[in-house]
Amino acid sequence: MKIRLTTASVAAVSLLVLLALVLIGCGKTESSTTVPANAETDTIVRENGDPGQAAGTVAQELNAPSETASWDQALNTPCEHAMPTYQCDECRYEAGVVKLSPALIKDESTGKGLVKTAQATRIASEAFLEVTGEIQYNENAAVHVTPRVTGIISSVRVDVGAKVKKGDVLFEMESVELGEAMAAYLKSRTLTDLSRKTYERKKALFEQKISSESALIEAQMTYEEHKSDLDQSEQQLHVLGMPEAEIQEIQPGENPRLSGRLPFRAPLDGIIVEKHAAVGNLIQPGDMVMLLADLSTVWVWLDIYEQDLSAILSNGTQNHPQATVETNAFPGRLFTGEINYVGAAMNEETRTVKLRANLNNPENLLRPGMFCKARIAQGTGEEVLAVARAAVLSDEGNYFVFKHLKDNYYVRCPVKKGREFASIVEISEGLQAGETIVIEGAFLLKSDVLREKMGAGCAD
Repeated sequence: MKIRLTTASVAAVSLLVLLALVLIGCGKTESSTTVPANAETDTIVRENGDPGQAAGTVAQELNAPSETASWDQALNTPCEHAMPTYQCDECRYEAGVVKLSPALIKDESTGKGLVKTAQATRIASEAFLEVTGEIQYNENAAVHVTPRVTGIISSVRVDVGAKVKKGDVLFEMESVELGEAMAAYLKSRTLTDLSRKTYERKKALFEQKISSESALIEAQMTYEEHKSDLDQSEQQLHVLGMPEAEIQEIQPGENPRLSGRLPFRAPLDGIIVEKHAAVGNLIQPGDMVMLLADLSTVWVWLDIYEQDLSAILSNGTQNHPQATVETNAFPGRLFTGEINYVGAAMNEETRTVKLRANLNNPENLLRPGMFCKARIAQGTGEEVLAVARAAVLSDEGNYFVFKHLKDNYYVRCPVKKGREFASIVEISEGLQAGETIVIEGAFLLKSDVLREKMGAGCAD
């Protein structure tokens, strides 16, 4: 059986379907309101029309890279749950808003807390020159321990890596040459003592007119001659490496020092970096037996190209530019020091000039021979709006910071980066001086906002 629909019947059916859809829509609107509405939110809903559309508008305004975005409008615009979007635990992620617990804010007095905030300010910019270099010993605090006389090592007291204090015995050696010098010194000292007593006796007799003046003069000449020989032999022992205190301990009789045994002592505090000493080794003047270095400070030698030399010299000899050094061994760990020497000659092959900076190394982390990268700060005198590097994050190629919105709420604020300096980043758009932003721990807030991309928000 065929059913024919007239124009009137079609119109009637269409009217019934439309009426059903309207009734279904009204019922859905009432059931979707999960948060009790108050007078304020009711007014906002009526004035702004569709709540879902309003939430999307808020998200666009909060993420728009514009310094003139109306935060007041964003605060008072409701989401689909009939409450301000930034307060909604489901919808605020879409708008890039994070609620930060006060317990996470870092307390400067105790150091507790994971998030640190500060105001964006305009500061004098610092350009920097990126160079490479190598860590080396501080040559003013490193000593090559070498003998001044030929001998044989009789004992070794330290090993590689040992920390020693100034005056500690490193090793001992026996030397025939040193023994002969010690014997000559002892002989000269004995003769000097005898001739001094003879001279004093002759002088007393002369004053009593018992002895002649010629006898007094002869005794004086003998004493001065022996005294000169004593000074010469003592100086010889100093040259061979024997300190004054040990020279005075030399006594006649059964004295082991007369065998020519000489202890070598540490001339400074430091670490034994190299050791080429073993019992029985024959060592001669100039042989490097040990290398002792104080590694609490090191030098870094940097290479700059010819075209960059004028920028370094423009600071003048009195204003030493700062160098920030980073090594592959400790990525992210920065060591700073002052450039204290600019090379007087240029390497003709590499067309570079050497710069030297002195770095503090209290933990002995830096090792001579390490390759490093460095940034040499150069003040430009220009004031820029800049924030700490850790404050600027990125997502899909877009940069942003977290700015204080209201109370405990912070909002993701897109920015445009300008120039990058040694420790700060210029913000050319999206932020104004005086606004409070997160400068440490911003990654925690970023993780919270990413809940939107993982399915949270009004789409649940």
